[in-house]
Amino acid sequence: MIDRVHHVCVVVEDIDRALGFYRDVMGLEVTADEVIEEQGVRGVLLQLGENEIELISPLNGDSGVARFLESRGPTLHHICFSTDDIDAELDRLRTLGVDLIDEEARDGLAGRVAFIHPKALHGVLVELVQPPAGHAPPKEKGFDHIACNVLDVDEAVQRWHEVVGLSETGRVHRPEAGLMFAQLPSGQCTLELIGGDSPDSPRRTLIAEQGEGAISMVAIEVEDIEAEVARYRAAGLALDDPIAGGIPGTVRTSISADQAYGLGVQLISYARARSGGVATASP
Repeated sequence: MIDRVHHVCVVVEDIDRALGFYRDVMGLEVTADEVIEEQGVRGVLLQLGENEIELISPLNGDSGVARFLESRGPTLHHICFSTDDIDAELDRLRTLGVDLIDEEARDGLAGRVAFIHPKALHGVLVELVQPPAGHAPPKEKGFDHIACNVLDVDEAVQRWHEVVGLSETGRVHRPEAGLMFAQLPSGQCTLELIGGDSPDSPRRTLIAEQGEGAISMVAIEVEDIEAEVARYRAAGLALDDPIAGGIPGTVRTSISADQAYGLGVQLISYARARSGGVATASP
């Protein structure tokens, strides 16, 4: 069974520099730091509640990760989901005719892993991992949500349910922006599938031009967003003042992907804004 988002993976040019942000500024704990010679990469895992952020960088210019970095720059590489039986999941996916990169599981940084081809999930490279026996993630919430651009929200919802077993629990319509997004929980994190609300919406046109796929960002819930903004600004990062979020009842701000080594980090609060500070979200 697939039970939660395990991690998102970001390709970076220099892991040690990126750790200056993720470990030293965000305060995340490094849980693994290994050189994987056969893949030509160094990989680092950092714990964030029940989820993790993986950083990988190429050791030379001959690897697939090096070519990815050269063509796309620092950005999100894949989304990984945890399962308690990866062999059974691969059998299920083969029965469904899902395109796989790995027909059999192999050893990876986080456990036994296998990749699903991006064309199976609207341009998103998805990894499955079976963590080592006895491994239990922290119970604390990690990511609030991650997101993917899709041309057809209904079709994408059905496909993610078939392949990964996620089910839609809600949908948000933002007519002022021409957006529609479906919410599919995975553990305490929600996968948002974002598309245009009509065939001629600007968002759908943009996705048609640029392609479907995962958005290089994670959203993290914080209790006191003003205090978090002050903390990150004290570390030398530029953040806008929080504003009303796309989800009713939220306020948000972001650390840009340029400052976070390829992965945008959205800070989101579900608490009502205090008067005189953050703009109040719509009920």
